[in-house]
Amino acid sequence: MVVFHFTSRFENGLDIRRAGKFVKEAIKCSSKVSIRNGEKHGDAKLIFNVMSLNIKPGDVVEIAVEGDSEADDAAMMEQYAAQFL
Repeated sequence: MVVFHFTSRFENGLDIRRAGKFVKEAIKCSSKVSIRNGEKHGDAKLIFNVMSLNIKPGDVVEIAVEGDSEADDAAMMEQYAAQFL
């Protein structure tokens, strides 16, 4: 399992548009992708799970990637998070 963290930097947090794009990116991964914000966690490939985390500016979010191609998938997700979240 590969785990990384990012800090939400958008003024309004993770809105539905950004969450949808994030989920589309996670769906491209063949590995299982999980997302956690504090005590809440869920499947990063499901929009309702991502939105239920209520990610606000400054929140430190954890992404865990597990599977056969976890290294490549984690690198892709980490790059996406750094650029767009």
